[in-house]
Amino acid sequence: MCGIFGAINKRESFNREHYLKFIQLTDSVAYRGPDSSGYKAINTRTNRIDENCFNVFLGHRRLSIIDLSNDGNQPMSIDKFHLIYNGEIFNYIEIREELKNEGVNFISESDTEVIIKLYEKHSEKSFDKLNGMWAFILVDTRNNKVIISRDRFSIKPLFLYESDHAIYFSSEIKQLLPLLESIEVNSNSIYNYIQQSLVDFNEETFFKNVYRVPPATTISIFLNDYKKEYTKYWDYHFEESLTEKQSFEKFLYLFEDSVRIRLRSDVEVGSLLSGGLDSSAITLKANKYLEQGISSFSVISNDKSISEEKFIDILIKKANVKCFKLSIEDKDIINNLSKTIFAQGEPFPTFSVVAQFSILEKIKTQSDIKVVLSGQGGDEILLGYLKYYFFYLKNLAIGGKLKRLSYEILGSLFNKTILHQFNIQLAKRYIPFMNKKSFQFLLAEGNNEKIWSSHLISQK
Repeated sequence: MCGIFGAINKRESFNREHYLKFIQLTDSVAYRGPDSSGYKAINTRTNRIDENCFNVFLGHRRLSIIDLSNDGNQPMSIDKFHLIYNGEIFNYIEIREELKNEGVNFISESDTEVIIKLYEKHSEKSFDKLNGMWAFILVDTRNNKVIISRDRFSIKPLFLYESDHAIYFSSEIKQLLPLLESIEVNSNSIYNYIQQSLVDFNEETFFKNVYRVPPATTISIFLNDYKKEYTKYWDYHFEESLTEKQSFEKFLYLFEDSVRIRLRSDVEVGSLLSGGLDSSAITLKANKYLEQGISSFSVISNDKSISEEKFIDILIKKANVKCFKLSIEDKDIINNLSKTIFAQGEPFPTFSVVAQFSILEKIKTQSDIKVVLSGQGGDEILLGYLKYYFFYLKNLAIGGKLKRLSYEILGSLFNKTILHQFNIQLAKRYIPFMNKKSFQFLLAEGNNEKIWSSHLISQK
């Protein structure tokens, strides 16, 4: 993952003191991007880079995954466009080829440049073409505006704080806290957390005046009057219901394509293998597509009654998968509790977040793997937990409105159960199940038995 920070002055100009402060705030999350750093102070009124007099700041900490050369460093500036970006555009190769056919030239192999060139050619209306996970800030001095965008499923974090004189964006809340006039807790979030165990289900955070940028949203900030325009660049739609055979064949194609496209990387990709259906299916497909095979990581419990080691052993033997078995002990959880709290920046719903932190920390210290595939999202999008079945029954009874409610349920439950694990700054994780085409397809199948993971996933 990477770390980003952006600032927009609404009144006058930032000065050298602000510039140094913003560098500190960018570097406060250096663990998100240890490979390189970059900062840019832009005076959009004069179209100059000026560290002593500017109205827009962009700061970036890079974790290099695509195009490891300096050509991929950020902020990336091309002509009158400047971009900082956290995430991955998985279909950047296809978009690059489309743009080349339209006469667009490229100077790097990075997906970052693809975002700029796509915007330059087709504006923010083209963001629905992007297949991936992202949070980015793009300064367009040609049209005197700043574009903020976040991926469809809120996988990549992006926070916003607006004061009387400025607007700030960041990857983590802790970057914004020094800028607040006063730090106050949000009583609504506290209530929802304590009474209902709800977190991340809307734009509010645990801090007053600090908000999340909504998913599948583009915010256009016009620098002449600093008005903000929110636009949804994507919404789900449904296809015709298919036969069981057609459903299986289409799901298999979408699943395999989702795994395959996430293996595009200039660094080695690993996988998290729990022994369950979701992670096993992902690991098998990834191992098939990678010539050298995939390195998987499994946590083995000392408690044999809950250990899934036997299922892991069956898979790695049958498919000849490289597997590194890890042990997470009680002392690891205790030692990592304060680290996890610092990393998350807000209360989290379950202790499993600490366990996930511990797993990724071991992967980081015991290997050179920067990227891992994860089965997270499978149970959410396929309604694999028993508790989701009651939503299913309820909505069958009230007139077939499962499709609409499924979208709302999946959005909130995905945030609640998964997003907190994406602020763990130890490795970048790709989640093949949270893919736009798969999501739309599975919602279309939501009103019959074909949606349940035991029916589809087990056949992969």
